[in-house]
Formats: sequence, structure tokens, C-alpha cells
Amino acid sequence: MGADELTEELSRLLGSRRTARLQRVMRQTGLPPEALLDLALEMLDLASRKLSPPPIQRTAVGLGTARWRHVSPEERSETLRRAAQARWAKKKVKTDDDNGGTP
Repeated sequence: MGADELTEELSRLLGSRRTARLQRVMRQTGLPPEALLDLALEMLDLASRKLSPPPIQRTAVGLGTARWRHVSPEERSETLRRAAQARWAKKKVKTDDDNGGTP
């Protein structure tokens, strides 16, 4: 048995359909089964982190959503516009102060 072949035990554990798929990918890529399984696990880990945000982020998103639940789109737009303008105004004042200018 070569280094790029599946063991009988692994084939039995994977089942016939997954074994056939893994062998097909091994032929197409030329990679050994261990490397393909590592790659698959890494991709699954990355995808799971993107699909389930950490608890603190979920809480923040939930609180943010609750904040706007009973606010009309017009009022939400106006409030966000004012907040953005205030943020830009603060940044401009800080920049002017840093350069020795007057606000």
C-alpha cells in the first residue's frame, strides 16, 4: 500500500461514499489523505467561526437590534445622520486643534 492510499480501517470508518469522494479528490490533487483531511478541518473551523460570532458580539448585535426595534425608518435615518455628522465634527475639531488652528 502506497503513502497516498487509504487504510482499510479509515475506509471502513468513512463509509463507501465518503471513501470514493476522498479517493477522487486525492487523484485530482495528488495530495495524501492526511493533508486533505487537515485542509477540510481547517476550512470547517474557519467557516464555523464566521457563522457563529462570539457571545459578546451576539449580545451587542442583539442589543443594537433591540434599540431600533420600535423606531421608524425616517427617525432612524435622522438619528444616524446626526450621529455621523457629530462624529465628523469632533474629528475636524481635533484635527484643527492638533494643527494649532481654531475650531
